[in-house]
Amino acid sequence: MNLQLLVPEGHLLESSLLDYQKAFGSQLTPSFYTDEKSAFEEIQKENFDLVAITDRLVYALQRQKLLAPLPIDKKLLPRVDHKFLYHYYDPSNHFCWPYGWTLLGIGFSKETGSKMYPTHWSELRSPLYTINYPQDSLLKGLIIQSIDKTSLGKTSSSLSEKQVTQNKPAPPLHLRIDTISELLKTNEKEKILTIYLPKEYSWITIFHWAIPRSTANLERIKESLLFLCSPQEQAAIVATNWLGAVSPDTYTMTPEYQRQSPLLYPPEAYLNQCRFFRMDDAYTDKKIRQPTG
Repeated sequence: MNLQLLVPEGHLLESSLLDYQKAFGSQLTPSFYTDEKSAFEEIQKENFDLVAITDRLVYALQRQKLLAPLPIDKKLLPRVDHKFLYHYYDPSNHFCWPYGWTLLGIGFSKETGSKMYPTHWSELRSPLYTINYPQDSLLKGLIIQSIDKTSLGKTSSSLSEKQVTQNKPAPPLHLRIDTISELLKTNEKEKILTIYLPKEYSWITIFHWAIPRSTANLERIKESLLFLCSPQEQAAIVATNWLGAVSPDTYTMTPEYQRQSPLLYPPEAYLNQCRFFRMDDAYTDKKIRQPTG
């Protein structure tokens, strides 16, 4: 019997599908999504056996009792760094298991040659910048709301004041805000963007495997979870999609140039200040180091 999966675009490789079929004699049949709201609607109406979803969707789906408990002893799954476990959306990881993560970053065209760009989220409401947001409508809304909140009551930055005082102010700098994963994928073929993390903190997205409550193939799901959560398969997914690894074993299997990237793996002190887009209290964001809220 084949298993029906719903995953973000690019988060399940053709090689993984072939390896699974060779190992188990059955198939993983994926559907792909690029928008979290549409994924939420599909999970509500379709019979998927396994889904790959963000922390935001874990909370939204479980709030409506649409996720089933993981049908496997978590001790059988590869070890995961504690930073990526036991958060507000599933405090005991009873319903989901992480496989990768990414932060929110900013990019702008290298062709501009600009050395004047915002280094704090609170500067983004300046008329000096225009912003291109992610295609994902849920993430876009959360970004806009959070930036508005950080900008509230802020005075103009010293950077803005410097440019405003120039005789011929530069045209607005066009910025792209998206996950580091998506920004780096854009740069993969041709390095057209300067990409960076603002100072102080960013917002984190953690991707998980989860099981819709409507599924009836629990035995097959057990073997597929063990397969997809193996360090080898996780490494293939995170490396291809420029995600951070959640498992030390997976981390060692990713390319060295990715392991050395401060965009994928910023200093621990920076990561400790990063926040979730919280879905449980009117989108109030909290720092990642607050596991239960």
